[in-house]
Amino acid sequence: MPLCGKSWLLSLLLLWLALPAAAHIGSPNVIYEGRAGPHPVRVVVRPPEVVPGLAEISVRTLGPGVTHVAVLPVHWRAGKVGAPPPDVAQPVRGETNLYTATLWLMSPGAYSVHVQVEGPGGSGEVMVPVNNFATVRKQMAPGFAAMLLGLGVFLFIAAVRLVGAAWGESVLPPGEEIARPVRVRSAVAMTASALLFTSMIVGGKTWWDTVDRDYRNNRLYRPLPLDATVRITNGLPVLRLEVDTRDGGQRHWTPLVPDHGKLMHLFLIRDEAPDTFAHLHPIQRAGRVFEAALPPLPPGRYSVIADVTHETGFAQTLTAKADLPEPPEIFVNVPRRAGASDPLCGVPVRRASGNDAATAFDPDDSWHFGDPLPVSSPNTCRLASSYVMQWERSGALQTKHEATLLFKVFKPDGSPAPLEPYIGMPGHAAVRRADGGVFAHLHPVGTISMAAQETFARREARREQAASPASAAPPHVAASTNTVSFPYEFPSAGKYRVWVQVKCDGRVLTGVFEAEVASAR
Repeated sequence: MPLCGKSWLLSLLLLWLALPAAAHIGSPNVIYEGRAGPHPVRVVVRPPEVVPGLAEISVRTLGPGVTHVAVLPVHWRAGKVGAPPPDVAQPVRGETNLYTATLWLMSPGAYSVHVQVEGPGGSGEVMVPVNNFATVRKQMAPGFAAMLLGLGVFLFIAAVRLVGAAWGESVLPPGEEIARPVRVRSAVAMTASALLFTSMIVGGKTWWDTVDRDYRNNRLYRPLPLDATVRITNGLPVLRLEVDTRDGGQRHWTPLVPDHGKLMHLFLIRDEAPDTFAHLHPIQRAGRVFEAALPPLPPGRYSVIADVTHETGFAQTLTAKADLPEPPEIFVNVPRRAGASDPLCGVPVRRASGNDAATAFDPDDSWHFGDPLPVSSPNTCRLASSYVMQWERSGALQTKHEATLLFKVFKPDGSPAPLEPYIGMPGHAAVRRADGGVFAHLHPVGTISMAAQETFARREARREQAASPASAAPPHVAASTNTVSFPYEFPSAGKYRVWVQVKCDGRVLTGVFEAEVASAR
């Protein structure tokens, strides 16, 4: 990874150095919770910030009797046949059923980490998709740069003086006085060597700048720009999204694969106050153009967050800003809140006549506006139709610690409310830090893209000419209880808002909670 040097004089001396990079803003770690054959596991992958780089793998077995855990990195181009031998994960001292390993990820792009688990109950394997790309460009520490600058100046002067001595005093017999011609010859040699060394340093600096520019422009990952505009179609507002590939981005945009049956999962969060949240599913109009009918959200400036998965298995999140106007009067069937305890979420609305798909809501679209409305504690939120959601917190939240976000839903009479599958899962959640620097879309199986996992499984099955392993892609879970949980690892400290979406009696309900995350001790 190139460094940004502090002085041109030291560029030639610093070419071999590469300093550790600071973590980028976001939620880079990948978490998966499911089964590897008969063994329930939770896998955390902490990808490197540079390429090539070392990824940290943690495997926690959630059942007894595991005797062996191994991990294998598989690049999407090479497949399992082109991968190195698996690394054996070692037990972590002081922990129960926790194994760890480090893997070299040598190429940019989509990987799947194969986790192999063995025990008396049999063996199993699961694939965890991971994106691998360079995300940081580290600046040199000022103190370290000053030290190297001083060392470089010393070496430069010493080298010039050494050349002068070689052409001056060194050619004279011991004790002989230095004559004027010798002094002139020594001065000329020192001047010539100074010019030579300076040209070498300037050449090194030029080469370094070329490498650094190539890294910043071509190797450092930057999400593709997303343009978001609102237009009126058949009297209804439609959000138009276009992926901007004018800056050489075409090479990064490949066909998409559906995740939970949707090519794009879109989230809208109002900037003025995060009291408005929408989870929409745009339709694809062209290769890089998507459109979504806008629900009756309050006007204002919104953060637009779009999750997509490419056919290579590479998943990425695109962001933009959009200014939403006042909802049109055509939304005549949208009831206002009857009271402060009945927030809106996915209320059916009447749309304009016609069959334009852009003005039709996806059946799984949902939205919510209203602040968290606790009933008796910060762990309880009143939902629409007097349903109640309770957050079963197990303790204080800390960064870099695995957490299970567990929620229960109750009917108005206090009895458990059975959850129905919502987009193929018992529930969905979104986590956002107050300043918008962190956002994550969570599932009960973790933060992975299930579309990427299924893509890797199908590709590997074709290569092996065999059926896809049952454990490679967990089936969409059918909800039956009133409980849903999400594994997550908060990347940074701060105040967070958590939206939890479940489906009861055919209606999507959204619970909203606040959380304070402390730095790891």
